[in-house]
Amino acid sequence: MINLFILVLIFILFLGVLFYIFNFNHLLIILLGLEYLILILSLLFLMNLILFIKQFILLLLFFIFCISERVLGLTILIILVWVYGNDYLKSIIILQC
Repeated sequence: MINLFILVLIFILFLGVLFYIFNFNHLLIILLGLEYLILILSLLFLMNLILFIKQFILLLLFFIFCISERVLGLTILIILVWVYGNDYLKSIIILQC
């Protein structure tokens, strides 16, 4: 039962990576894809901690790094929208030339 759950999580993680690879037009979509991957990775990490390690302080550290990544991504999104007026990444790359 646990092995089936882990296999389903790995399959969902693979689908999230495919979504992240093929949708890179808007920064908000990229950030949502990263949040999806972090959610699946945290579930896999939690299953690993419950089954093998039994030290939940590592999960707390993982969540601290996830929250700091979220704050950094939202800050970049706000600055990008404030400076350029949108979050469309291809128009920003053209403006750099």
